Amino acid sequence: MKLKRFIYATIDNRSEIPNLTEYPAGGINAAPLEVVCYRDIAAVVSAIDIDQLAPHLPLGALTEQQQENYKAYLLKYQQVNSFLFEKIGSDGMLPLKFGFTASSNEAVEKVLEQAYIHLRTCLDRLQGTMELVIQASWELPKILQDIVKNNPDLASADAVQTGKLLFEAAEVKKRKLIAAIHGKLSPLSKDYLDAPLKTEAMIFNRSYLVEKKQEPLFDDAVDAIATELEDYLSFRYIGPLPVYSFVNIELNQGNFSMVDKSRKLLQLPEKASWETIKAAYRQLLLANHPDRNPDDPKAAQRTKDIVEAYEIVSAYCHSLPEFRESLTLNEYSFAREAVEQSFIVDNKGAVLARAGKSESAV
Repeated sequence: MKLKRFIYATIDNRSEIPNLTEYPAGGINAAPLEVVCYRDIAAVVSAIDIDQLAPHLPLGALTEQQQENYKAYLLKYQQVNSFLFEKIGSDGMLPLKFGFTASSNEAVEKVLEQAYIHLRTCLDRLQGTMELVIQASWELPKILQDIVKNNPDLASADAVQTGKLLFEAAEVKKRKLIAAIHGKLSPLSKDYLDAPLKTEAMIFNRSYLVEKKQEPLFDDAVDAIATELEDYLSFRYIGPLPVYSFVNIELNQGNFSMVDKSRKLLQLPEKASWETIKAAYRQLLLANHPDRNPDDPKAAQRTKDIVEAYEIVSAYCHSLPEFRESLTLNEYSFAREAVEQSFIVDNKGAVLARAGKSESAV
């Protein structure tokens, strides 16, 4: 048996850590849940036999027993994160990808240190949000009958030609239905991501990132569009969930490489004031915004990259003890030694002491 630490999620350590004794079922294989802290973030972990998890093998290569273990572990991972989401709400909870492990609690702390900027940035960006999933399916034969009824000219003596025309009309109908759904829901969300369609009948499987305060309006919009399209579609509404789909954390990328990449994208020198950083961000955002580049299909992605780079640089600057919003002319260094030294903090012991108190309660 080779025990490691399975990491379920990172949470914001600036507010009260949830009492894990309120979830007596524990983690995978009923192992007690623990909290490992670094600065103002923390990881919720439990011990696991890494040989049973077999994270290095594709699912199809697992034995029957390992596949059963995998399914049970995945369910427990989701249950623990649902508990954390319920206790913390949408105020600072970030699920990590299923299967991420570290050799010990000290190694978990090292992971938090190495990925601090990215984790802190994601926690800030996703704070106050939740994931809501909308799935829609249609009955294609019924849709085709409706198309023929409303477009009798599509019928032809040539069966092949008729089939082609019907297929094209169905694709147009599908695009219109998808646009109608998204048109209602998109204004009430911060972001969205598509997931694979699970059946031939499914035409829509999209996760929306929604602010907590917008949830009632989003619910109403889902009800409205489901009623409007009930003759064509059946809907499934899932959530609220932890933001599984909107987390893309490169835990193998350290703080310096993350900050340096973002600094270069914002075209900043190795030393820059907060005023310079904000000005560079505003200038790049304005120059690359899709509204100013309607014929450039890459403008939206560039804008998103610029926003994410600014969030990372901002998180780094705010982590510095000398940072003050009012001190706009102070220059902050982005050199490797400055970035790496910024994560050796005097109050780390105090944070760990608080973590120890929380862990003693579990």
